[in-house]
Amino acid sequence: MRSLFIGSALSKPRIGLPCFCVLLALAYMVSPYVALYQLEMDLERGDTAALERGVDWKTVRDGLKQDIADGVIGPMQAQLASNTLPPFGSSFISGIMETSVDREVTPQNLVAVMRQMRAPGSDPNPFNCFDWAFFESPAAFTVTVHNEDGDEGHLRLRLEMHGGKWVVMRAWVPQDLIERTSNRT
Repeated sequence: MRSLFIGSALSKPRIGLPCFCVLLALAYMVSPYVALYQLEMDLERGDTAALERGVDWKTVRDGLKQDIADGVIGPMQAQLASNTLPPFGSSFISGIMETSVDREVTPQNLVAVMRQMRAPGSDPNPFNCFDWAFFESPAAFTVTVHNEDGDEGHLRLRLEMHGGKWVVMRAWVPQDLIERTSNRT
């Protein structure tokens, strides 16, 4: 009689375990979207402390510096070389750019820029226009967002799982967004 009870108790988890696994997988698949929503709410509230925790600012800054160097400094170096300016000129410009990125790419400035870019009466959600989003790996998620104006530029973010939490590790900012931000500041 005892073995019958144990046998029936063990058969019930067969149904519960698959349901638990499916729910766990669904929660995992939704989790980066929840992290992006939290980031949006932190931006809306101007919660710079929460933005500090949700973004790896050093890594994001380093990526932006590399993008700028690849897109701006590279052609500038060729121009400087044709003008026979010493390599010091090129490294000087690169140093200025890096210092500027370190100074300007902060949670406080991100909140200020998002508030300036918001048109009166517009949807304050910067993530309302997903073009695509996908898992690159179990611990990496990439999303591309376009703005409401339908401009060509797209903001792309890469989130990575660190310590059980999704953190923004990389941002690719389109040139038109940089120019629009520069014009409003």
